[in-house]
Amino acid sequence: MSGTKTVAPERRVAARPPQRQQASRARTARTKRRADIFARRANGRRLWPVTLGTLLVYLVAISTLSPLLDGPSWWLGVALLGTVILCSAASTRSLGAPTGIGTLIGAAVWLAMLVLFFASDTALGLVIPTWDTVEAFRGLTADGLRSIGRQGTPAEADLGIRFILAVGAGTFAILADLSAIVFRMPALVGIPLVAIALVPGFIIGEVNLIALALCAAAYLVLLWVDTRARQSARKRPHGMLGIGAFAVIGSLLLAATAPGYNGESLFQTSGGSSFGRGVSPLADLGKDLRRPGGARQFTYSTTTDESLYFRLLTLDQFDGTTWSASRASERVLNEPDLLVDVPGLSTEVATEPTTTTVEVGSMVAPWIPVPFPSVRVVGLSGRWLWDVDGLTLSSRLSSANGQSYIAESVLIKPTREQLIAAPGAYPSEVSRFLELPPDIPQIITDTAREAVGDATNGFDKAYALQHYLRSTDFTYSIEAPVEDGYDGDGFDVIARFLEKKSGYCVHYASAMAIMARTLDIPARVSLGYLPGDRLGGAGERRNYTVASDDLHSWPELYFSGIGWVPFEPTPGRGSVPDYAVSTASDESTAGPNDLDSANRDPLEQAPTGPDAEAPTASQVGENEAPLGLFVALGLVALVIVAVPALSRIHRRRRRFRSIAAGRAGPTVAWEELLESSVDFGIGASEAETPRGFAARLSGSLVLGDAERESLARLLDSVERLRFSLGATPAQGATLVADVTRLQRAMATNATLPVRVRARFAPASVLGGTYSRRPAGVPRPL
Repeated sequence: MSGTKTVAPERRVAARPPQRQQASRARTARTKRRADIFARRANGRRLWPVTLGTLLVYLVAISTLSPLLDGPSWWLGVALLGTVILCSAASTRSLGAPTGIGTLIGAAVWLAMLVLFFASDTALGLVIPTWDTVEAFRGLTADGLRSIGRQGTPAEADLGIRFILAVGAGTFAILADLSAIVFRMPALVGIPLVAIALVPGFIIGEVNLIALALCAAAYLVLLWVDTRARQSARKRPHGMLGIGAFAVIGSLLLAATAPGYNGESLFQTSGGSSFGRGVSPLADLGKDLRRPGGARQFTYSTTTDESLYFRLLTLDQFDGTTWSASRASERVLNEPDLLVDVPGLSTEVATEPTTTTVEVGSMVAPWIPVPFPSVRVVGLSGRWLWDVDGLTLSSRLSSANGQSYIAESVLIKPTREQLIAAPGAYPSEVSRFLELPPDIPQIITDTAREAVGDATNGFDKAYALQHYLRSTDFTYSIEAPVEDGYDGDGFDVIARFLEKKSGYCVHYASAMAIMARTLDIPARVSLGYLPGDRLGGAGERRNYTVASDDLHSWPELYFSGIGWVPFEPTPGRGSVPDYAVSTASDESTAGPNDLDSANRDPLEQAPTGPDAEAPTASQVGENEAPLGLFVALGLVALVIVAVPALSRIHRRRRRFRSIAAGRAGPTVAWEELLESSVDFGIGASEAETPRGFAARLSGSLVLGDAERESLARLLDSVERLRFSLGATPAQGATLVADVTRLQRAMATNATLPVRVRARFAPASVLGGTYSRRPAGVPRPL
């Protein structure tokens, strides 16, 4: 008993301290948890300004995409999405959750919103995704990519495009939240910010300085609020604001000094035209043609079957260096009841009254595109003036952007006989269209005399000039004038052009106009658009769409009693008027589909625009500003991505030069065709015979007669050479033309993603199914 009495108290005394310690530890843990929660809540509240700064960057960044998409509704949806994502993450942190958990909540909210707004009928409880939701997302992505491939810019944001925007914008919001809040490195937000801001530059060919300035301002605000947040937490600032300011200023200077930025309003879709911003409008047209993409400019419906050239500006004054529009012509205010006269037109010439309804989209210009010759335009808003000689409409205060109007035209249809019979005496008011500076290069006058030969009347001389320039001796090329340093429209440039025999519409139009003046034929140059692409139409009207790829220039010559008559000297471009079409005796040397296109790169032109050719390796310097800006901000990856594309372009040009010079033949041309098929996803195998590949290629593509003839000619040439059957039927420029025509067919048949992949990530360079030379094929020189 006594032992029991002595032990029990000892047990009670020994048991108390652990209980008290345990309770104390529990209280300490609860206090620590509460302290941690309070600390995280305080930290979450302190980070709210950083979240708002991130949201500002997000909103400004997505706004820079406005030139690519039509209307404001897409922006409101994407803005709401990013606001909910970032604010959900910030609210979670304000409730005491760790910063990383806040980002996870934001990502969950993003996914729930995607499900709710795009595939709620496939989800559980409207927001919980299922396997059917994944399939729905896959279908929406495919629809969006197809829509992007079909539409120009600005595109209508349909459901598929909105889904792709929501996915991309949500990804940007999550990455920005991770960088600025979780990793506390807000400077990294500038990388995707600049990448998004420069997307329109790569698509429509312009870097908008105002957009970049607004992005820079939002970026600096983010760095400033982060610095304040660190100071309030008694943390030593990292100098982000100063570094960011330096980077922003440097980037803006790079963009401002680079060719191609436009400085238009952030919410205005300029469409990529730079007419009137430089010293020479023709030089501006050349820059526009070298820009990538095909921004839609306007649509129209018309009552005529004729191909309508739309004129913006008439250049009638030449000083030896540039063509410009003189002020000698009378200007009259456009009124709804005003009917202007067609200069020089007599009643003996047949005409066709035509009505054209025009809807201008993204084109920003002080000129209105009208068919020539238009005599009345109704429905315009703003103050517009007629040039009564050039029959063009211009304004100092208004823009063509968003205009809707009706143009009444009188299409002139002179016969060849009427043009030949036109007297050589001209009215006194037309004499200024014969003026030329005295220092005419000898090659221009000699070429003009050689081209016209024994022609005696004005039309035969004009026709001979057009025929000469459209001959197979001349090739169409946007890159050659830039590479060789003779791009422009002055005397020296045209002299080099006639020597090199390679250029684009600016050079052909200027050359013909200058040579016509040396032959005492009044001449001028017009700038505008080709007829565009036919969309169909109901009843008597025909609908067309015109893009920036359709920019063009052409000469007009004056004939007494008829007036100004257009010609088309640029080979393979536009359409030759009926009165100037080649006769049976000279069809062998000229025509609308001359081999001038042999040196064109099918990957470097928009698929819908006969006068367009996107930048090539020589033109990268023209659009170097966005690339330089990326490099300045640390985007070295962009340079790495460009290496395969540049390598492929260089290889293609080296082969074409070797083939054209006779140093290589059909086998090298066939190798180029095989590699192009790999680039476009058609594929090729070293084990496949040429005839088997030709049959598979013909079955994979929709080929016209010309393309099928080119394929057959190439196949015959390769097989003759391989089996020693004698001389091949195709050599030199013919081989290049055949390969180029088939490459263009591949590009036309491919979807937009495939074309982009073929241009920027060619499989033949990156190790596609045909990356080695077949046995027996020599390496091109």
